Amino acid sequence: MGLTGRRSPAADIAALQELLEPLAKAARLHTELGSLGWKSSITLRALDQLAAAVIVADCDGRLIEMNRAAERILERADGLTIGNGKLGALHVFDNARLEAFIAAAAAEQKTAGAIGRMRIRRHVGRRPYALTVAPLGADLAVYGRPLAVIVLADPDEGSPSETDLVEFFGLSPAESRLAVALLADKKLGELAIDFGVQITTLRTQLSSILRKTGVTRQIDLIRLLSSIPVTLQVHRK
Repeated sequence: MGLTGRRSPAADIAALQELLEPLAKAARLHTELGSLGWKSSITLRALDQLAAAVIVADCDGRLIEMNRAAERILERADGLTIGNGKLGALHVFDNARLEAFIAAAAAEQKTAGAIGRMRIRRHVGRRPYALTVAPLGADLAVYGRPLAVIVLADPDEGSPSETDLVEFFGLSPAESRLAVALLADKKLGELAIDFGVQITTLRTQLSSILRKTGVTRQIDLIRLLSSIPVTLQVHRK
């Protein structure tokens, strides 16, 4: 991909894969404590700080638990829906795949073959969600029903801020502004107009960003920046 390449769905999925293991462990811990009659306030609050949505569902897709990011997404009914306590997708084909992934993940132990990945289409003009479904373990169940964890990222939220990139990589303010814009699928040509600078200036800044982040291609930069854990200052009421 060239300097003006767009962010690919693979970048979203790769970023989710980086988060899947720790999120699955946190969700598993919370559910285990809940099955013992405990309120895992620490685990739940930790999940609520994440920009990634985390949902625990049983084998039929019925919701067991979710974090605040997941609540925000489901409230929109845009791509993902909730009916009679059951998770579903807006489009029929997506819904069938989601049901199959949840059933397979809940029925299996923690193996790579039980992990399902897909894109969830949204209303016209909105970028799809990248969603991953994974098992929480065949030994964990609620009322005898095995569970799965669903993790997804909202492409409109959850990207690292300019301040995050300055702190992580030591980017200059101008470089961090450019990096955030590239994460939002902007092209260098339109950014030159938006920022009121020459495109050669942006290319120089991009070269500096690549050097500071330790990657050589823009597609690798987007994947790296997409994998940065992002937290939200949101608390459950």
